[in-house]
Amino acid sequence: MVDDTSAVYAAEDLLAGWLDESSRHPGEPVRVRVGSSVHEFSPETEPRFTDPAHVQTFVDRVLDHLMTAEASYDDGTGLDLARVPIAVRSRRGRLKAHYERHELPLRGVIALPPREIGGAWSLRGAVVLHEVAHHLSGSDGHGPAFRTNFLRLLEDIGMPVVADLLHTAYRVSGLDTGVDDEDRTLLRIGRLLRQAERTTNTAERDAFFEKAQTLATRHQIALAVARATARSEEQRQDPAWETVLIGESGTRSLARYVRLVLEIARANDVRVAIYTSNTRVTLYGFPSDIAVVKALYASLVMQMVADGDAHLRSGAHKTDTRQVWNARRRAWEDRPVHGSTARAAFYEAWADHVGDRLARARDDARAAAIQAEHAPPEVTTSTELALRAKEVEVVDYFSRMQRDHGIRGTWKGTASAGHAAPGSRDAGVRAAARARLGTEQAINSR
Repeated sequence: MVDDTSAVYAAEDLLAGWLDESSRHPGEPVRVRVGSSVHEFSPETEPRFTDPAHVQTFVDRVLDHLMTAEASYDDGTGLDLARVPIAVRSRRGRLKAHYERHELPLRGVIALPPREIGGAWSLRGAVVLHEVAHHLSGSDGHGPAFRTNFLRLLEDIGMPVVADLLHTAYRVSGLDTGVDDEDRTLLRIGRLLRQAERTTNTAERDAFFEKAQTLATRHQIALAVARATARSEEQRQDPAWETVLIGESGTRSLARYVRLVLEIARANDVRVAIYTSNTRVTLYGFPSDIAVVKALYASLVMQMVADGDAHLRSGAHKTDTRQVWNARRRAWEDRPVHGSTARAAFYEAWADHVGDRLARARDDARAAAIQAEHAPPEVTTSTELALRAKEVEVVDYFSRMQRDHGIRGTWKGTASAGHAAPGSRDAGVRAAARARLGTEQAINSR
């Protein structure tokens, strides 16, 4: 069996260097070259500690968070290691940190050198979480199971970008190879979306969604520039189409789900053809963009439905009224809003507002990429030209497919419910807009 310990330590040395660089230059992305590509990361803040007792508080918080989030780390015997306590103690040697497991009583022990004997290097989040990952893996080895658990742990505690940096470090160090740039981008987006689904904090969730859209846009720009500078036979992608199931016939709110798909597609250069039954849509665009739309939709629709359910459970819609003309009394009167109408209004507003947020994230990422070329305002940059060429290619392809597939007419959706349930419409906007823009918060050392 191959011992990956040296490669894992080399990867974590790279990670530590990148995190140190991020802390020295707050607000600036860390740029990492992998092969011929350069990736940008804006990692979460790495916790730092004063002594092993301070680490104990952090480790307790990590385990509490895993239990609250119902994140299970089964050792194969039915024992959930996330429910097994960890004790942190000082060790005499200053050059190593280590993990050990005690059986009676069952607990893990992390031993760290204190600062006064030269152990400052171990009093940082990356080192401590490495030892916690040993605990959750049930072994002291550094094989694939350990690395998978370390990455998952970082995601579970709200550090998906650090997880992505670590995965990059593994790859640079010769571990976890074979993932190409497109699959890797989807992997990074998937991590952000999983974290968005796990958090109960609306502000954190929306920040993760926007970061996912920004990452997707940067990837789209890189591919567009590559296509524009390569010979036609070297282009990696041609436009394609894919049909996606939205729901079975008779499912409620299908038109509102389609509306959400449209908002996501608009932010990602994808055209949409919609079945008259609203049960399916066909996406037209570059395969990597279609994959991003599918990933964002799968995550966002879950959150939209969860927010809508919470709104109805709160009973707030029961105080919502609309004006209806009473022909017998020849007068306008206020009538309560039905739950289905309230849900429809909520979904419409939620989808529209989230669509605006995704579009802003896309526009900001494009503007940053264009500005990075330092061209005068009156000069069209290579990035702008590449993006226009890509848009033209997608439009031409969609026009051709409309003829080939016999697509006619324009999707009209359903009648808007917003005017019929203004309170629920406003609640939908608030649910989608409650997030403050900025870096998401993770478990920290405070």
